[in-house]
Amino acid sequence: MKNLLTIQDLTTGYRINSRKTKVLHEHLSASLSKGEWIAVLGPNGAGKSTLLKTLLGFIPAIAGSISYGNEKLEDISIKELATKVAVVLTEKIDDNYLTSEEVIISARYPYGSSWRKPTEEDMSKVEEAVTLTGIKNLYHKKLHILSDGERQKVMITRALAQDTPLLFLDEPTAFIDSPGRVELMKLLKNIAGKGKGVITTIHDVDLALHFADTLWLMGKDGTFETGNPQELIENGSINRLFDSNQVTFNRKTKHFF
Repeated sequence: MKNLLTIQDLTTGYRINSRKTKVLHEHLSASLSKGEWIAVLGPNGAGKSTLLKTLLGFIPAIAGSISYGNEKLEDISIKELATKVAVVLTEKIDDNYLTSEEVIISARYPYGSSWRKPTEEDMSKVEEAVTLTGIKNLYHKKLHILSDGERQKVMITRALAQDTPLLFLDEPTAFIDSPGRVELMKLLKNIAGKGKGVITTIHDVDLALHFADTLWLMGKDGTFETGNPQELIENGSINRLFDSNQVTFNRKTKHFF
């Protein structure tokens, strides 16, 4: 099966000033296939969001390559990239007086212009996304009256309406209560089950272990490890990454105590 995303010998980090660059991780190699959900886990400051933004070209890679299918990231225009990957970031939309409908329909801009009237195909993709996420009751409401969980569903619906093979989400469960987090993770599982490739950075280790197909583990010391949740539990990788003097991960119960 052809990979939707492949990273080879990737080095990530960010520029501190004109002479100095902070390297976070080196020689990363991994891939994402159709229908696979990857959860990127690590302590605060490990570089999860930096990796995600590097994969999208928001932050330049220090070394290595990033490919979408058979195309290198540097050869893909911004508009073309928007037909390959949809993104849900933690930043909120500034104009809260937009309706959910207006926000979701804006996802169709990569397929035309920002001013044209939505086509039949545009509205069909929007309807499919709204049905999948179950937000018909929110469709005509203003964003500013929605809860954080409802707003997040609207943004995921927008990403789905963009109709891309890949979906990236940066901390999608942030600011959402526990029942809402579980509901959101079930939705993402369903989305991946329909053939989308999904990558999420996430702080909630318990939920990631329960729902994700594959984990990318990132340490503050530059370590990087990939595998399915069960094997990373059994080989002690979860303990090595997250155990502290105050908290320990129990491999049998799959919870921290």
